[in-house]
Amino acid sequence: MTDHAEIIESWVSDFCGSSAFVDGAFLEGGSPVREYAPQVLVAFLTAACAQREAAPADVNEADLKPALLEGVGRLAIPASVRREVPALCAAFLSEMESQGRLSGGRTLGLYVRALRDPYLDSAAGKTAPLQAAGAKLGRNDPCPCGSGRKYKKCCLGLLDT
Repeated sequence: MTDHAEIIESWVSDFCGSSAFVDGAFLEGGSPVREYAPQVLVAFLTAACAQREAAPADVNEADLKPALLEGVGRLAIPASVRREVPALCAAFLSEMESQGRLSGGRTLGLYVRALRDPYLDSAAGKTAPLQAAGAKLGRNDPCPCGSGRKYKKCCLGLLDT
């Protein structure tokens, strides 16, 4: 993985010095994301590569979702920067395709942009609500205790006491 780290650092450094980043229409004027971009992009691509121990040029959609939601989502960055992270990562992937380093980078970038809302929820610490494993038990269903009686005539009354 050490050689992947060098490649990732090189890709991120090249991107942060490119016109795609400097002139980035995806960034709001004076955005603080510029300060955090190297940290975010290195964490993003490192986490993507770690999913399958793949080379940076071999990452795919299945690698990017956990990289964004878990890897980058756990970074301690300001909320103003978080809003722009998916667009930053998408521009990075697109630029890597333009440079011939990553095939399908534009498509992967669109996928990452589509993960904006789940990413923002993950980064804010929101979790999906828990749901019961089975179907809801109705009053007229057979009682789960195995008595053969209806639930309303058997164990339902026990819950009230």
